[in-house]
Amino acid sequence: SYNTAWPYEVYILILPLFLVLRSLYVNIPSNNTKMSYQVEVPTADTIVVVSTDRKYKLHSAQLVQCSSRFAEMLQTAGPNLSREGLKQGTRYMLCLQDFDETSTRPIKPVFRRIPIDKDGKPTKKVTMMHEGDKGYRFRPSLFSDYDRLLRSFANQPIVLNDKSIETVLPDAMGLIEVAEYLGSIPMVAKVIENYLLARGQDFFKAISIDPIIWIDVAYRIESKVMFKEALIHLVGKYNLLLSTPPSAAILRRNPKARSMLDQLNVELRDLVESKHEIIKKQCQQIEVAISTHYPSGLQKSEVTGRADRDGIGRQEYGRDVFSWIGVALYRHWWGQTLANDGTHNNQFGGQDIYARLHKGGSAYLTRELTAGFNTHFPMSVKGKSVLANNLDIIKVGVSAIVAPLMVNESQLDIASSPIKWLTCTKVMGADYLWEPEPEPELEPEVESYSGKGKRRAEEAFDDEDEEGEEGEEADDEEDEET
Repeated sequence: SYNTAWPYEVYILILPLFLVLRSLYVNIPSNNTKMSYQVEVPTADTIVVVSTDRKYKLHSAQLVQCSSRFAEMLQTAGPNLSREGLKQGTRYMLCLQDFDETSTRPIKPVFRRIPIDKDGKPTKKVTMMHEGDKGYRFRPSLFSDYDRLLRSFANQPIVLNDKSIETVLPDAMGLIEVAEYLGSIPMVAKVIENYLLARGQDFFKAISIDPIIWIDVAYRIESKVMFKEALIHLVGKYNLLLSTPPSAAILRRNPKARSMLDQLNVELRDLVESKHEIIKKQCQQIEVAISTHYPSGLQKSEVTGRADRDGIGRQEYGRDVFSWIGVALYRHWWGQTLANDGTHNNQFGGQDIYARLHKGGSAYLTRELTAGFNTHFPMSVKGKSVLANNLDIIKVGVSAIVAPLMVNESQLDIASSPIKWLTCTKVMGADYLWEPEPEPELEPEVESYSGKGKRRAEEAFDDEDEEGEEGEEADDEEDEET
């Protein structure tokens, strides 16, 4: 019988030629073969090629309206089509390519405009990307990201994997990246925001865990809700993030990074710094107020200096001795807390101690702790009880002082998802960097002491000028009367 099999050497010679011909067949549409599209809008005049498997035929007017980059690429009018070209209906072709045209070296994929002739066909070889190529240096989801975006140009809904916050985030980040490249953020911003907000408390918890990532997302899609939430948690975790060294991935992007906060761009970093300073000053003012707090019962109703009429004699003060011991003991403990940097300077901005101060009662300075005080200053059982009650009175006053720091300005339910940092940062209209809304900040009115009536005990040492001979004369009069 006649053997029709070719020698092995012939196959070896033919194979390279076959691969070249196959490449040409894939890359250049045949004159007689109708190209298949993922999306084809009737009477469209522009072919957008993402890969060999993803092609779209859209109106150039749609592309110009939806993408600033495409608008720039389509500024020059297409050719006047021949009768054959009008059948094709193609005036423009945009192709995603991953090589440098001069050196053919791999680059980050970019769109290029391919010249079209009067017959609606490319004037040169069109090299398309293959999705199955494992040699690519970019993420595999790039093609599906472009698919979502280009479908939205044709008024098709954007669909993200919303099974969980962990699945939504990669889809959202990929979509943001391609939308930024094409100048199409307004097309996707609201969709991404709605998908994320639909996760409810899961989303707000994710922001609290990693606010740096989320403030970047919020800034890029200009979401005020997300931006406010992330900024509040960033300020609350400022000390912790500032003291945390950058990861290896961060150092590769920014070799000069010294902390996790160095991931932020200059504008965001400046905003976080300014907000942190506001909270820091607020904490310092509250700490001073605690240091100068006196129970209201210790203050006298008149300050004329007459012991016989004003109830300011030694006996009157003697009756308050346990209250004064309570003040001394409380300030002893508070002074140690400040000295140990247990307040606004600790890694979580003092939230732990402020929360205990606000709770009061047995949350801090317990009776077991005050037992050490009684070791050096023994008291009767009744005396210990009176001292404990006086400490509770002081704690009630301190709780009100600390209350502003316990306000939760975020949308995170901290009752079900407790956190260790403050969330009292107020985000103003002027803080939205892409669309600042200047707001007049009114200075709080502070009542000044007029020299008459009862003066707050906290102001007792504010004016050194008032320390003079009057106090000494009043003491002399009291001694004479006694």
